[in-house]
Amino acid sequence: MNPITLIIICILFLLGLTYLLMRIIFLKGLNHALKQEDYQAVRILLKKSQAKWLLSDYLRDLYQARVYYLSKDEESLISHLRYMMNKSYEKTDEEQYLALYYHTFLTQGNYDPALELLEQIYQCENDKLIRYCDWTRDVLLNHRNDLCDEIIAALDNKDYYGFPLGTCAYLIAVQKKRLGAYEEAILWFDAAKDVLQPQDLYFDDIVKEITALQKMGYQLPQKKTRKKSI
Repeated sequence: MNPITLIIICILFLLGLTYLLMRIIFLKGLNHALKQEDYQAVRILLKKSQAKWLLSDYLRDLYQARVYYLSKDEESLISHLRYMMNKSYEKTDEEQYLALYYHTFLTQGNYDPALELLEQIYQCENDKLIRYCDWTRDVLLNHRNDLCDEIIAALDNKDYYGFPLGTCAYLIAVQKKRLGAYEEAILWFDAAKDVLQPQDLYFDDIVKEITALQKMGYQLPQKKTRKKSI
């Protein structure tokens, strides 16, 4: 290999490595400030010139939204999300933040901004995303109890994984409980709990529902002998 070419490759490698290390350090500072609830420090970091070339426009906007959410500044959060909805991001990034805050507002019972985000979700043209977000609205907001078979069919078809899968199991459980099918409900609540992470939306509600059903006398089979519902 030509020595000059080799030198250029080494320089580019070192520059890339330096950039990566600086980005890691910067993100670590942001996350530490969030953990310490030092939201002013996060705002200052996001305004630094380094933020503009170390982080994408989307990631900076996402951190700002997180600051408003954690500081319980709902008015600023809604305004910021509207600002984000008028910008253009990568398709997966757009779907991520819209779904996150759509479900966040639903869990809080803040339905107007949730439905506003749902309208934007429709623009994503992701049928599976739209479908499970519609189910969430129909079950939790409109109190429909006739969607179990439709959701179960989608799960049998392996249409969903991760958070959407856990959410679908939760929606089935909610409907089963309303219909008085408590033995099925506790199994679906537990299936949702198995999929979701403790920090996920709906997780705390699921744990409370399982505890309430257990107090009513409905118990879960042993994990080693029980077949997964999903």
